[in-house]
Amino acid sequence: MYLRRWGSKNRQCVQERMKEGVKMSEKWLIGTEWSIPSEFGREKRISANIAKLSGTSSLFGDRLDDMITTVTEACLNALEHGNKLDGRLQVRVRVQVSDSRTVYRIFDCGSGFDYAQWEEKRLAAMVAGNKLQEDNPRGWGLKLILSLADRVRFGSEAGAFYTEIEFGYDK
Repeated sequence: MYLRRWGSKNRQCVQERMKEGVKMSEKWLIGTEWSIPSEFGREKRISANIAKLSGTSSLFGDRLDDMITTVTEACLNALEHGNKLDGRLQVRVRVQVSDSRTVYRIFDCGSGFDYAQWEEKRLAAMVAGNKLQEDNPRGWGLKLILSLADRVRFGSEAGAFYTEIEFGYDK
């Protein structure tokens, strides 16, 4: 369960997380949001923003390439499948950085898929088993995201579908 609140004294975002019955506070060092129109090629702006953000934080370490790859792939999925390449619709990327992890949430205007029934292992086996046999072996996106990220979740918020990608790193 995630609860978000703003600290009253210095207005820094603090997230309280319930984990194994223990309340922990996590201070977000960076929190920002970007958006792009749903057109191929626009995802490069998000990649550039992630690279630029890494210059403000030495925390990413050797995870930067994984972050750029997975978030870019999630943006491509969102603009192509979620927003159907409708340039009037936006793909939004929210990023939060703490001293132990970075969380990206990629939003689109589509209905998503039945993520409640989604099984990571089944999807990974299906993609790996079938994609090499196809004439047009597209559709590696989720498998790629799963193989590079530490945690992937799907959900809906305020009428938008999202893919959440998390990366942890050593302090």
